[in-house]
Amino acid sequence: MKMLLMPQMFPVVAKHTKTTTFIAHYTTRFYYRISLVEIALTDILLLYLSLINSTRYRKCQKSAIINKGGACRMNDQSDKSLYCAGRVKLPLSSYTIDMTYIELLDERYVDFTQVHDCCEIYFCLETRLSMNVGGREYELTPGEFLLIMPGMPHNAVYDPAEKKKYLDMMFEWPQIEKHNEHNRPLVSKINKLASQELAVQGSCSVEKINYLIEGMSAEMRDRNSGWLFLFRGYCLEFLILCLREVIEPVTIIPREMESINVAIGITKYMHNNYNKKMTLKDVADVVHISPRHAQRIFKDFFGVSFNKALNLYRMNHAKNYLVKSDLTIEEIAECVGLSSPQPLYKFFREQEKMSIKEYRTMQKARLRSI
Repeated sequence: MKMLLMPQMFPVVAKHTKTTTFIAHYTTRFYYRISLVEIALTDILLLYLSLINSTRYRKCQKSAIINKGGACRMNDQSDKSLYCAGRVKLPLSSYTIDMTYIELLDERYVDFTQVHDCCEIYFCLETRLSMNVGGREYELTPGEFLLIMPGMPHNAVYDPAEKKKYLDMMFEWPQIEKHNEHNRPLVSKINKLASQELAVQGSCSVEKINYLIEGMSAEMRDRNSGWLFLFRGYCLEFLILCLREVIEPVTIIPREMESINVAIGITKYMHNNYNKKMTLKDVADVVHISPRHAQRIFKDFFGVSFNKALNLYRMNHAKNYLVKSDLTIEEIAECVGLSSPQPLYKFFREQEKMSIKEYRTMQKARLRSI
């Protein structure tokens, strides 16, 4: 636009003085008006940005900001270290617990009396925490928590002069049928407790809980690969640590744990009885299967036969006796369940490529140099 209005773009007209003066006059007025418009637009833009910043500042300075269902936090929320109000499924064997809320709170939060269908845990971390549940007062000190059952009116008592710090978690239990309770013993015990108590008070290590809170906060903040799995793990551990303090021990063994890994069971028997005479039939009788079946299971799992594994096991124990004792080869053979030292001589030649005497001398010299 500016180039089109410059006088040198009109060489023919510029030869005439009056025409040149006319064009120069109006061109100058045009540029002046354009400059005024640019200044005005710049002022408007700066004013707009100023208003935005002012609005944000006023929002941050509000005296109270509504946060969770029953809580109101004083001042801004910029320093929030742990907060999750989304539904997170915590896996427990064949079922899940739905965590609906978890947050680290302090004296800037105030509760009003609330009732909901979730269980809720208030865990006191610093100073003390006063709770009102169904008209009953509870005083929590650091390390103590309160498990509140569904349908109970409750609130944290607010005292503006008292500092405090606590963790609040809300979760839902799955509904189970009466005939299926043996598969979900933890849920059935909580349901039984809920039918008898309004709230249950317990205690747990503050150091453990602070460690879990740090883990939750870090995973929520960093969002690295697999963060949700680790976050769930921290939340579930917190929940279990609290629940185990207020319910009876679960004596029922889950069905998936009743089936023993036979191959591992055989190695346990070898470990405890390597100093005795042992055959494959002896081991098979212990795990209640046939020797042929035991051999197949062991080799499929470890990739080596039972006899070879037993020989290697005994040889490694013999090495310990050679280095840390002055027993003779015959005595060592007896200590590892062999009737004669001949198998040991053979094992060392095959596995270590040296005699027993050479091995003993070398290892004792190495031990003295350490």
